[in-house]
Amino acid sequence: MKYFLINKNTKVALLEYNTIYNSIEKVYKIYNIDFAPLYVKNASKDISKNLAKEINKWFRNRGIPAWREDVKNLLEKLNVISTEELLNKAYALSLSDQYWIKEEKSPIKWENINFFENDFKYKGYLEVSLSNSSNGKINQAELKSPNNTTDGMLQKAWIIENNKRILIKGNYESSREEPINEWLASKICELLGFSHCNYDIDIVNNKLVSKCEDFITSDEEIIVAYDILNSEKRANNISEYEHYISILEKNNVESARKNLEDMFILDYLIMNIDRHMKNFGVIRDVNSLRWLRTTPIFDNGESMQCDKLTNEINFKKGKGKFFSNTNKDYEEMLKCIRNINRIDINKLEGIIEEYKNVLKKYQNYTDMTDQRLEKLVFGLNLRINNLKKCIENNKD
Repeated sequence: MKYFLINKNTKVALLEYNTIYNSIEKVYKIYNIDFAPLYVKNASKDISKNLAKEINKWFRNRGIPAWREDVKNLLEKLNVISTEELLNKAYALSLSDQYWIKEEKSPIKWENINFFENDFKYKGYLEVSLSNSSNGKINQAELKSPNNTTDGMLQKAWIIENNKRILIKGNYESSREEPINEWLASKICELLGFSHCNYDIDIVNNKLVSKCEDFITSDEEIIVAYDILNSEKRANNISEYEHYISILEKNNVESARKNLEDMFILDYLIMNIDRHMKNFGVIRDVNSLRWLRTTPIFDNGESMQCDKLTNEINFKKGKGKFFSNTNKDYEEMLKCIRNINRIDINKLEGIIEEYKNVLKKYQNYTDMTDQRLEKLVFGLNLRINNLKKCIENNKD
């Protein structure tokens, strides 16, 4: 069947969409390539690539990944065969951008269906998403929601609270510490004055979760760093880090270098191991295509050694992700900071005790031993003191 790919109210392309296999098989016409996802626009400039296959790859990556924890159980409760099947249940709409698809002759309008301005049912989806039980089925009406296009390995669901779109995230690691790590990252960013997405801790279905408000509006989209980095050819003598910053500055993104530095300083402090290139980027206006700002710092759960057994915890040395380098020493990351003296580390005074209190408060939900708790508190204190030494040494 012929379907339009649309960015809010601007037609991007006319495509052949296979509703049986939920895949894009042909491109009939491109209307506005500039309004296409940046990944698709990048592919359109590469004559070696099949554009239909690249659009299909982008499209399928909008869905719930097949490797999400307990996804088989989730699909059974949703009464669907595959995660791809969910994409056409609600026009492939998301709360991270304004892209959607519709049949060529359909009169439906974005204003009537988008989830920024139109409510959606979520209670059943939230329950089955966070539950490991095989009991219960979801009402099919609840499949008309942005929960069909949630990326990542964590169990998660969008809900509505006080007319705001809120993302609920569970945990993946056996330590169940991710929600606390999100709170900790938010607190550090707040104290140091870093632009960030704020996370709170809550209990849903007797599970520890984090909650954050959607940080884009109905006129915006998130462009991830991976697509930005590949939008322009990089000179051999320029690092990915500097290349990325140069692209942002060329597009007049304010405080691009500072905000990127802040993000890696946070990663140093909490030893975040998951700063892949879909976990940061920029926010673009979908009407004017103007690049507005860097994304606030978000998705920090895979940190504070949460993937380690208690006897494996080591806060002295570690490695994280730094663009395509997935094994970058944290100390080396700090060398990219031009003026680390601008960080007032004394603003973190009191965070150690507050962190300890939060760990104790939710100890029954994480089943954390006292030994692990003390190691985490000691580790955060060590990371802060190490950063403090770096700042002091840089003054000499």
